Amino acid sequence: MSASPQYEFSQEQNALIGSLASKMRFVGLFFVAVGVLNLVIAALVLVAIFRDRVPQSWVDQLPAEAKKQVEEQKGKLPGNGSLWGVALNAAVVGLFYVLIGTWTRSAGGEFQKIVDTAGRDISHLMSALSSLHSMYALIYTLLVVTLLIGLVALVMVLWKSFTGG
Repeated sequence: MSASPQYEFSQEQNALIGSLASKMRFVGLFFVAVGVLNLVIAALVLVAIFRDRVPQSWVDQLPAEAKKQVEEQKGKLPGNGSLWGVALNAAVVGLFYVLIGTWTRSAGGEFQKIVDTAGRDISHLMSALSSLHSMYALIYTLLVVTLLIGLVALVMVLWKSFTGG
């Protein structure tokens, strides 16, 4: 049983799709890089949170200049309570950007396959749309959750202001 022939896009359509694909892959790469950078920041903040748990013997093995920097930094960082929020924010933002970037690059790759191959344009188009659907489903969900949390917060503030609590 052979597969039925699929629609083939014209040269002009392929040029537009190819341009879109290259831009999507670049934007996706940029988002992945920003996401990874945020995840690294989250890891560094976690290191800062646990800085007081580093064995003194490890600090003693550092070169003199590094020891001096460690001593200079004592007391300059905010408390661990503040740093947990920074770490969590950086990790969540990093994960969000990595996911958005990955899905954008995947969709861009599928759009590029439309241009590069023949006989499977619709299959590649549907794969690209599936990646975009995943990305927008995440964004949609996050927006709905954010709006609901904002609505609950607004109701709580209004309730508190009118009840004198």
